[in-house]
Amino acid sequence: MRRLLLGIVLIVLCACAACDDGGDGGDGRGGSGPAADPSAPGDLPTSATEPAVPLPDGTELRYVLHAPPRAGRLGPLPVVLVLHGNPGTPETMAEATRFDALADREGFLVVYPDNYGGPDEVPALLDRLAEEWRIDQRRIYAAGFSRGATAVYDLARSQADRIAAFAPVSGVSDSGFDLLRVPSLITFQGTADDLAPGFAPVNRQWARAAGCRAAPASAVRLGARRARLTVEQCARGAEHVVYAVERMGHEWPRPATRLVWDFFVAHPLDR
Repeated sequence: MRRLLLGIVLIVLCACAACDDGGDGGDGRGGSGPAADPSAPGDLPTSATEPAVPLPDGTELRYVLHAPPRAGRLGPLPVVLVLHGNPGTPETMAEATRFDALADREGFLVVYPDNYGGPDEVPALLDRLAEEWRIDQRRIYAAGFSRGATAVYDLARSQADRIAAFAPVSGVSDSGFDLLRVPSLITFQGTADDLAPGFAPVNRQWARAAGCRAAPASAVRLGARRARLTVEQCARGAEHVVYAVERMGHEWPRPATRLVWDFFVAHPLDR
């Protein structure tokens, strides 16, 4: 009889333990945690290892994506495309800009295209992101460094119907501007950069194409550096903001990341 009672007790204890294992994990430090929302990818890993988007020519565009914690529970998410230079990788760009940490605090997706071949690839990338995430279509932005900045100027010419605002850093455009829409643009340029002779001509070309009104420069600080800041008002309410940073070489200045994001937030797509 004692053996029978002992067996019943053991069965009950095992059943209780099984129920506890399937619980909500209390404070999140044990158990499986809250159940994921099946309609949102918020509990997916915050970084992915180079997924790829098929392109019309049969090739693929690889990219690295960073999402903030609980992204699927935040509502429609802004997207920042960040294009690296050459040489460069998504990983080195993420390290230099620290966009991932800012995305975690502010709640937006960061997408680092890798084998980027041109602006015609971006619609397929944005379509893929819209399939997998709840994206705020009015708040898609593009930033880039060096050759990535040149790519951002290209996107400003051809993809401004989907991308709201642009931030080329330490880079120049390799052609003129025939704008489909006048978007807002912020740029950071170092006076000690080897590309410095090309900055003023590109700024003038952009200002003419965007219908910007000339404005005086003011003295500001960018971190520990001195800079000259010019803010021009352009057609259709757009802005053209230029930071000319003294003694800065060919680099992404660390304070630029916060300023770029604040600029993006202020300039959603006007539809």
